[in-house]
Amino acid sequence: MRSIVIGAALLALASPALAKAPAAKAAPKKEARAAKAPDFDIGQMMAVMDKLFPAQPDPAPARLALSRTAVQGLLPDGTYARMMDGVMHGVADRVLGLTAADLGQAGANAKAPDTTTLRDKMAKEDPNFEERMRIIEKIVGEEFAKMTAIIEPRLRDGLARSMARRFDEKQLGDLNAFLATESGRAYGRQSMAMWVDPDVMRAMISTLPEMMKGMPDAAKRIETETAHLPKPKSDKATPAS
Repeated sequence: MRSIVIGAALLALASPALAKAPAAKAAPKKEARAAKAPDFDIGQMMAVMDKLFPAQPDPAPARLALSRTAVQGLLPDGTYARMMDGVMHGVADRVLGLTAADLGQAGANAKAPDTTTLRDKMAKEDPNFEERMRIIEKIVGEEFAKMTAIIEPRLRDGLARSMARRFDEKQLGDLNAFLATESGRAYGRQSMAMWVDPDVMRAMISTLPEMMKGMPDAAKRIETETAHLPKPKSDKATPAS
């Protein structure tokens, strides 16, 4: 399994491996203590999420029962793990195949770009790199499988509640009849994975250049169409020490 964790870790490792920056000097203990970031508060984060996505009214029991059947067909056991495996399959290998030239770094000689892959650089620094990565992949895969046992039931419950509010009993019955067919079962197994299929992801990413081109015009419109509003009060300037 090529996991998101491995991909992110490799990308994080790519920067120092391809272009090493000088290490910063250690700060004095007193200063380091003062600059320490506040502890992460998961409870506070969940409280914010609760406000952003407030609980919705309970759906009608009959519709909820039908939607639970539909969701089981749309999200059968193991779907989430298979989907994530499909998304990241091969990504780790492709990241390891990147070079400084691929990342737009000229390297020591601009006329002869560095074409040494990240895999080669890391293997040179760590003779056990390949075995280390094999072990990491195995552990990440096994741990993610454990997490899906927590994720999938809650995801099904949320999807069932959403469907029960969006579709009436006849519509849910029609959906369940389709999902009970051979074609419906095949669709259910693939429905979520299709949204992260390479072709779909490439199609979405291909829109970025056009979207970026449109940003200046959007910013100009905002400036023009809010010009009649009084300017926001500026924060009081901090007195010079």
